Amino acid sequence: MMNYSSLAKVILFGITLSVSSEGISQSKFLKDLKKTAEESAKRTVERNVEQKTADATDKAFESVMEAPNIFKSKKNRSKTEKGKPTDEKRRTESSTSGSNSKAGTSSSGAGSEMSIAGQFIPNGQVMYLDDFERDAIGDFPSKWETNSGGEIITVDDFKALRTSGTGFFVPMLPRELPENYAVEFDLFTYNLEYKGTTALRFGIHLVEEPLISKAKKGAEIEMPLWYKGASDYFMVETYGIPSKISNKIPYDYTEKLNDIIHFTLVKNGKRVRLFLDETKVVDIPSLASDNLGKYIQFYVREVDLQKNLVVALANLKITEEGEDLRSKLLKAEGFSTTAILFQTASDKLQPSSFEFLDQLGEVLKADEFIRVQIIGHTDSDGDEASNQTLSEKRAASVAAYLQDKFGIASNRLQTSGKGESEPLNSNASSAEKAANRRVEFKKF
Repeated sequence: MMNYSSLAKVILFGITLSVSSEGISQSKFLKDLKKTAEESAKRTVERNVEQKTADATDKAFESVMEAPNIFKSKKNRSKTEKGKPTDEKRRTESSTSGSNSKAGTSSSGAGSEMSIAGQFIPNGQVMYLDDFERDAIGDFPSKWETNSGGEIITVDDFKALRTSGTGFFVPMLPRELPENYAVEFDLFTYNLEYKGTTALRFGIHLVEEPLISKAKKGAEIEMPLWYKGASDYFMVETYGIPSKISNKIPYDYTEKLNDIIHFTLVKNGKRVRLFLDETKVVDIPSLASDNLGKYIQFYVREVDLQKNLVVALANLKITEEGEDLRSKLLKAEGFSTTAILFQTASDKLQPSSFEFLDQLGEVLKADEFIRVQIIGHTDSDGDEASNQTLSEKRAASVAAYLQDKFGIASNRLQTSGKGESEPLNSNASSAEKAANRRVEFKKF
């Protein structure tokens, strides 16, 4: 490449020939001209260098922006498995995933399957959704706040928020969260084999204010991310409230690290459950005491980017859910439902009742300490004595279903009937009569 000194000489030579023909005195003029030519040549070379640098930078930037993948999960790091393309493999895995299984699937017997996560599949109204679709790669997402740092990356075929440092990452919710909700998101981790990751942590905090720093009171579920070191427990704690909880819950999730983990956190009143993929790993009845859980924070500790560590959040969805059956059963007053239907003037269950009864059966099977009184109620049609007998038989039919399908011990179930003696209304219309034909559940 010609440097600016050589270029200046060429320019100077051409100008000298031009002015010599006119017989102009050249001593001072040529001295000034030489200086001007050198500066002009220098600027020309610098512009060329700047242009080439800009072109190279633009090319590199475009390659990053257009790259379909920056990071890949384990599922996509190999192109094929047993001759199947990766996309086909993922479709096959998805079709057999436990998240698609229904509650009530048998958990015993040859070839049978049961997914614990099937006990709760969020299906409520969506309150908040962020897949970072409108955020540019390299930027911090517009609908989040942090007291640390981060940027958008791509993982497989979706965008994720790559966290860094030690701090809190908080979605900017439109309003405080309700009493009952579910939070779903994906956590992608990478390169956790690094020997200096002993202090690496990820946590979920339930707080009462929308803060981007640690709250004065809250509840947290924290998991170490030290691969093949301490990734075998969850730490569950409350802070700043009278009902102190501090406990380690053993669960080895080592093999889930350096990949994508799907989280589902479910809050029903004070009760908090956490599912990893298809497995329930935390279930604390009073973790969200003292109005905790109105807002949520994600916490990371010592995510060192110089070590190429990746802890990234993606596909956040928050749905408002109804109160879960277990919480209803544990209430002193219990609850009643019209979801259990019988044939007219009979104690035979209609098939439309099975969905609710299967949910109830799963709850009772999961918690062997819950004992339930089942109480039948009728409307006022027919004579009082017949209605009393019918209500007792209907309660017994519900108990028999739970015993036969879910193996609930008979000493955990009591049955009785109230007939038409405790109506909710005057039985003046068909709608009022339908409301009175109910089954009541109370713990004992």
